[in-house]
Amino acid sequence: MNSNIPVLKVENLKKSYAGKIILDGVNLEVDKGETKVILGPSGVGKSTLLRCINMLTLPDSGKIWLEGVELTEPNTDINKMRQKIGFVFQDFNLFHHLTVLKNVTIGLTKVKKIPEEEAIKIAASALEKVHIPNTLWNKYPAQISGGEKQRVAIARALAMKPSIMLYDEPTSALDPQLVGEVLQVIKELSTAGMTSLIVTHELHFALEVANELLFIYNGKIVEQGPPEEVFANPKHDIVKKYIASIYSRKG
Repeated sequence: MNSNIPVLKVENLKKSYAGKIILDGVNLEVDKGETKVILGPSGVGKSTLLRCINMLTLPDSGKIWLEGVELTEPNTDINKMRQKIGFVFQDFNLFHHLTVLKNVTIGLTKVKKIPEEEAIKIAASALEKVHIPNTLWNKYPAQISGGEKQRVAIARALAMKPSIMLYDEPTSALDPQLVGEVLQVIKELSTAGMTSLIVTHELHFALEVANELLFIYNGKIVEQGPPEEVFANPKHDIVKKYIASIYSRKG
């Protein structure tokens, strides 16, 4: 890939549901090795943006490129390109009838057609990176904690060797005491150079991990910049109120 081409580029993306505008001309770029964090109140289009990037939700208009390939071009092989996008959902989306190890190897063997022995080695490496001990590899999702489930979900995405990781509020379904372990793994991966786009309400985490913050409101990016700058001197009133409300709720 040309180093001057961003890993991800979104241009004038629009999406409406039943006449309600969800995304209203979103533009963003993520370069290789960057971590960008999307903030904003609930219901402003953050998750829809991620789903459009992965083409799980089709945008009404606008263009999306991954490593220079236009995903919104009708002739693009979307299934092939999705292999380059790691998507971590709010609710884990693990296969309940498969063990932890099988949850991570299934994409490798079924989608990438990698031999099982090699797939197990790749899965083992991914599980180690997210701190899932081998004593849990033969457990089923119902037998492990929510934080462990989400880390397995991250390992499953990581094993596919994606060009970018998309995280859709990865800690929102977790008990408070389990949030830290998941955020720590995401931080470690980002620090190691994994290109990432993260939707979260965790402001302290955003401040630690992000190269840039993007604040979405009414379907538009109303403010963006280095996290220290946005936190210390937000320019838009809604950004000021949002940051203040989050801090007050968390004490």
